[in-house]
Amino acid sequence: MTDPQMIGHYRIVKLLGVGAMGKVHAALDTFLEREVAIKSLRAELTQDPDFVGRFRAEATSLAKLNHPNITTLYSPVLEGNDLYMVMELVNGRPLDEILRERGKPLGVKESLAVIAQAADGLAYAHQMGVIHRDIKPSNLMVADDGRIKIMDFGIARVRGSVRLTRAGTAVGTPLYMSPEQCRGGEGDERSDLYSLAVVLYEMLAGAPPFSGATEYDLTQAQIHAEAPPLVPRISGVTPELESAIMTALSKRPEQRFPNMRSFSDALGATALRIDASSIVRSAGHLVQDSTAERDVPTPEHMSTKLIALAKSRSATLVRRFKRLHPAAQGASLGVAAAALATLAFLALIEPSSPARDERQTRTDSGDGDHRPISRVNDEPLQPRGDCNSQFATRNDPLGCNWRQPSSSSSSASIYDLRAAMKDRGRWDIAFPLAQKLAESGDKEAQYHLATLYAKAPGRQNFSEAFNWFKKSAMQGYADAQASLGVMYKDGMTPDGRQDPTEALRWFQQAETQNNGRAQYWLGEAYEKGLAGLDVSRSKAEELYYKASLQDVPDAAEALQRIKRRRGRR
Repeated sequence: MTDPQMIGHYRIVKLLGVGAMGKVHAALDTFLEREVAIKSLRAELTQDPDFVGRFRAEATSLAKLNHPNITTLYSPVLEGNDLYMVMELVNGRPLDEILRERGKPLGVKESLAVIAQAADGLAYAHQMGVIHRDIKPSNLMVADDGRIKIMDFGIARVRGSVRLTRAGTAVGTPLYMSPEQCRGGEGDERSDLYSLAVVLYEMLAGAPPFSGATEYDLTQAQIHAEAPPLVPRISGVTPELESAIMTALSKRPEQRFPNMRSFSDALGATALRIDASSIVRSAGHLVQDSTAERDVPTPEHMSTKLIALAKSRSATLVRRFKRLHPAAQGASLGVAAAALATLAFLALIEPSSPARDERQTRTDSGDGDHRPISRVNDEPLQPRGDCNSQFATRNDPLGCNWRQPSSSSSSASIYDLRAAMKDRGRWDIAFPLAQKLAESGDKEAQYHLATLYAKAPGRQNFSEAFNWFKKSAMQGYADAQASLGVMYKDGMTPDGRQDPTEALRWFQQAETQNNGRAQYWLGEAYEKGLAGLDVSRSKAEELYYKASLQDVPDAAEALQRIKRRRGRR
């Protein structure tokens, strides 16, 4: 007699969810002894060629993809007339459930950390010729480790394949569908880009940009309506961020960004990619805690707010102008000129920033010890500090601490590099300094150059970041070893593959130098039994404790979590 709890050599453990097409169960692969998810098509739909074709299309799409931010297909299973997909089991919660439970917008940083990962996965899928066509919060899973996983490629289209839907038939979810999809078009990479922009808008504003009493009203809004502005009503949204979102929400695909990577760059999300999973951390973090609630906004001068508002409205006018018929554009130039004149006037009355006007040449350490401030291009920089991600915090992502001067032959210049790295506004100054020093073999400069390639807006290049982190790590620079481990862990390698064993090796090397960030990730590896390690909560607790002493973000929370579990035993 057939065991109803078995599908091939997979033992069903529990039901995870039910959808329109079928069910998803958690199961155990009895051969490899690993947890998996099994997606099945409803029995009555196995006789419908359209649904079977769609099910097979999803398997075909997923079979082409291998990326840390996309659920992995292990194998399809055909048992009798039943079709199954055996997939990676993602422990976490879908984004829509998190937003619903939270009941308020996410902070800008968390929102961009979600988008950075989703955009990375979609950019890879597009490169492989796969268009998702149904990007929405319920198809973005927030895993327990903070990683975003793109789910459900059920209506995905492989470029060049035979279409599964009739011409003129809309596919997708109306609340997130692009205008061309609403009209029944196939959609391309820019359709996924539009849908992801709708998701980002919803995370920031608490609701999608378009709504309607009926599905028809909603699709008409997607086709014709303009999204309400975010500046100044949403705290933390800059005119530049708003402009990037509104460009992605353009009604005509050719007016959007050309690809997912350029959208992510314009948002400033790509710069967060290396730390994105740490920023998100977990579904529970997004529900219970976020920078939107923790951070107290710095009071802004009224003229600063007016300038932001003027920039926002000027950008809106420019976008509207571009959509006009050429005959109507001339009549609109006067309006645009007036807005620009207002912006220029506000800029004139904005008081100068004290930090820029100050022309200090010395600083007091508090005990009468005066130290010179480094200068680049005759601009005062910060005191000689070392930007070290081991001590990163949310307000100071590079973690600037004090160190003894470098013993390298270029020590006089490394001070300028450290100071420039401390201020993101000076990263354009830091880049040529870092490049020159890194090419001379300075391991600290190599680490900073890698950081710039990973985080600096407009310069993101993860392959270059990986290569420079590795060069610095090979010379024994602990911060670079920890960062290289993160890149191996999260699959930000040149070939896009995760390598937990290499990640563990570099974390272990950095930990021998008492690197706090490596201690944190090693603690997680021991807590979860990653990369072949035996689970050891005592070892994890010890490592989390060491990391917490160095104020590594999340280490104290992880330590308390371990202690609570120990207390329950």
